[in-house]
Amino acid sequence: MKDINIFVPDKFKMGIRVIMLINRGVNNSNKGSKRWINKIITTNENDWDNAFEKLSLLQDNLKDTNVRMYSCVNSRNIDKAISMFKHKQIDLNEEMKNKFYSNINNSFCSCLMKPENKLSKYFIIDIDTKRTKEADYFVFNNEIEVISIRETVNGHHYICKPFNFKLAENYKTFSVIKDGLILVRLTSE
Repeated sequence: MKDINIFVPDKFKMGIRVIMLINRGVNNSNKGSKRWINKIITTNENDWDNAFEKLSLLQDNLKDTNVRMYSCVNSRNIDKAISMFKHKQIDLNEEMKNKFYSNINNSFCSCLMKPENKLSKYFIIDIDTKRTKEADYFVFNNEIEVISIRETVNGHHYICKPFNFKLAENYKTFSVIKDGLILVRLTSE
């Protein structure tokens, strides 16, 4: 298997982040967090780089091209996530307790990844084609500040400073994600 590491600028490694392996396979009927294979919470660039190495080893051992590594584009607000997590604990009924606490890392990551717990505010223009003409036109005409352009499997991600996302409603070749994941690593046969 050949691995493809996609350069991640340091600004997307700083602060509290979640880096994860996700099964993106068409045959994977799980949606949302059930697709997550493993996730690691990081607090700085060094943590992020160490998590990348650990998850790369796991990804290589899985030998599945549908498993990809992602990281959240926005840093997270850990204090708000802790508060949300505490409320989840208080709201647990007896039947839910065992499942919640036996899966505690996933439970906390779920709180951390909620959009209301993002700290930075980057948007992603998600282009699901290799042709970027329409997105480029949109960015230029609306003076959108693009921080990074990232190649994906089927297209591109433009990571941008926030803008009025309603301006993009009528475009067909891209969508705007207000709090998304950036592709970090994938494997190919």
